[in-house]
Parts: sequence; C-alpha cells; structure tokens
Amino acid sequence: MDLKTVKELIALIKNTDIVDLEWTPEKIRIVRSGGVAQPAKGSDGRMISVASGKDKPTVTVTSPLVGTFYRSASPETAPFVQVGDRVTKGQCLCIIEAMKLMNEIESHVDGTVTAILKQDGERVEYGDPLFIIEEL
Repeated sequence: MDLKTVKELIALIKNTDIVDLEWTPEKIRIVRSGGVAQPAKGSDGRMISVASGKDKPTVTVTSPLVGTFYRSASPETAPFVQVGDRVTKGQCLCIIEAMKLMNEIESHVDGTVTAILKQDGERVEYGDPLFIIEEL
C-alpha cells in the first residue's frame, strides 16, 4: 500500500460521514457515523465491503497486474465507464498496458460505478484499487 493511494481514498471520502478507515492488503474497513462496514474477501480475490443500514454492498476492483491504467481504448475514444454508469458482470472497465500488451479489466458484478480511483495514464501496481462498484 502506498501513501498516494491512501491520500486519494481520503480525498474521495472527505465529505462523507466516515469516521474511521482501516486498510490492509487483505481488507478495507470503513466506519461511518451510525454504522460499521463489515469487510470480506470474495472467492475471486476481490474486496467486498458491506455497510450496515441502507447502504448497498460495494466491490473494489483491483489491478491484477503492474502496468499503465487507461480509461479508454485510445485517446480519441470515450472512456469505457464513468462514475454513475451501470455495469454488468464481464463488462470492460478499463485497460492496463503491461509489456506492450493491452489487458482488459472486467467487472466482477452487476452494479453502478461509484468511484474511479486512478487517472488515465497512471502507473498501477498489483492490488491497487481501480474502481468502486455498488452492487445491485
């Protein structure tokens, strides 16, 4: 886990009712005023955080490899997804270029994209969080 990633996550949740955040390579724990998230790890290695109350479960899509993050197939085309877009299981979210190979990263669940955690052209490491998807 690097400091830049933690700072990005803090900036994303700055104006929310979150009062505590714990992040390890194995889990993310977020405490909100009035509720505590119950973290778990999916069978395919994805992180799942189920918050109590009316909040829906969210899935954090992480990078399966080291490379360069791209939101679209080329600079001239629209991004694969935007915040607020509904996605289906198997839908392409982004591309990670590694050793001149373009690797499509797909959604593990049906849901709504609530956060995009990386910038276009940014270098990513194995396990870096890329997207947060609220499951349907």
